Amino acid sequence: MKRVSVKPKMLVFSHICSPQYVTGAEKLLLFMVRELLPSFQCTLVVPNEGVIAANARKLGITVIVHHIPLVVPLYLALPLMQDEIAASERESAWRDLVKLIDGERPNIILANTCVHPLPAIVGKALGIPVIWSVMETLRDTTHSGMAASIIEQYSDYVIGISESTLSPLSTPGLSAKSTLILPSWDQEVLSPGSWSMQRVNRRRQLGIEDHHRFVGYISSSIFEAKGLEHFMQMAVNTAVQYPHAMYLIVGNPVDPGYFNRCLDIARERGLMERFRWIRFEEQVESVYPAMDLLVVPSLTIEGFGMTALEGMVFGKAVVAYGSGGLSEIGRATGNEVFTVPTGDSAMLTGAVSSLLADDVALQAVSARNAQAAHAVYGITAYRERLRMFVEQLSVRGYIPLTLVRSTGSPSVYLYEDGVLRQFRSMKLLLRMGYSMEEARVLPDAVIAAWPKGAPIGTALRRRRRRGRIGGSIGRRRRRKSGGSARRRLRGGRQRSRRRNAAGGAGRRKRSRR
Repeated sequence: MKRVSVKPKMLVFSHICSPQYVTGAEKLLLFMVRELLPSFQCTLVVPNEGVIAANARKLGITVIVHHIPLVVPLYLALPLMQDEIAASERESAWRDLVKLIDGERPNIILANTCVHPLPAIVGKALGIPVIWSVMETLRDTTHSGMAASIIEQYSDYVIGISESTLSPLSTPGLSAKSTLILPSWDQEVLSPGSWSMQRVNRRRQLGIEDHHRFVGYISSSIFEAKGLEHFMQMAVNTAVQYPHAMYLIVGNPVDPGYFNRCLDIARERGLMERFRWIRFEEQVESVYPAMDLLVVPSLTIEGFGMTALEGMVFGKAVVAYGSGGLSEIGRATGNEVFTVPTGDSAMLTGAVSSLLADDVALQAVSARNAQAAHAVYGITAYRERLRMFVEQLSVRGYIPLTLVRSTGSPSVYLYEDGVLRQFRSMKLLLRMGYSMEEARVLPDAVIAAWPKGAPIGTALRRRRRRGRIGGSIGRRRRRKSGGSARRRLRGGRQRSRRRNAAGGAGRRKRSRR
């Protein structure tokens, strides 16, 4: 009979699970998990039901819905990051997380994004190897070193999706455990055979003619850092010069006030008929084909810039601010001239204008981008990088807890069915066949997460005490309980009063001793 090998279990923690659309980080995480399925039995942990939870189930991945607090100050590199972690460790959600991980008994943990440290902290405490996937660039502050040290302390392996994400983690300790795995995509999932029809249908739906050049902006969530205002300024400046230019906004406004202020830029110029707006759609293959040119004016330091890569995958010219990973994409695909300094709206306008003015150049850049995207970021290269990473992982069986002790206390506990029972004495611990060397040292916060059972040794000491003092207490208890019954049965009121009086004297006599 052929022996069936059991794949090691990986517990994957997503920091969010958007209910209506997927962010870039969610999309990249689920793509990675899908590619890890041949090597691992993956279980996805999400804070709530949503799109990636549903998509994971379609792939046959087990999904656990479990709320875990995020620690945003870690990503922002704020001085209070340690305090917020400590505060989170005092919440009931922390205790539930410890129980979840111990109950699932994974062979390895994957924690996604810098704002999601708690699964990594618990995993390291329980002796489970931890992969920390970094999909954003830590903010550059005077406390960035502290943030990097936290990631170093609670990870065994670090995955970065760009040089931008790994640059703040360039300490000797982190560099040795860090791996660059550039994002990719599955071409077949995007249904390339349908793109021509998708283009025709979407443009007809939006009233866009064949001669129009449709300039697009897309963001799952629209807020100030995603640069819609800069897109609008570029658009109104090019609209007058190029009558064949039309503009598409795709996304869900997070701040309605900001979104309306951006639209006012076009309203005040009387150009609103040149703009179309649709909400973000998960099926991006129905949106990108309609565009001729994509603009990514992000003002934040992007961890990668999946929107720009997607535009190239769909064969579109892309003009972007060189924010973080976006500049890397521009260099890798030969788009340096269309990657302009962050925040320079004049250069953004100039780069878009150069393409709107020359349709031959626009088509050539679009075709070149499709080829470059496949050459640099194609799935074959991605799978090879991931394979090499998996080969270096040191995965072991889950080590169940038996004896544990806290870093801040000499007390030793026996772990039984999710409960910690403290040994009353070292002598008893040794008598039961254990030794101090067997006790695993756990952080105080992890020890505090488990309920405490009856101390070991308490019952034995009580029995010895009764034997030593001979039962005066036992006789008194028997007299008290027995007298009560006899009073009820015999009605011996006089005898009861004498007995109670004698008992009171005995108690006073003992108290004087």
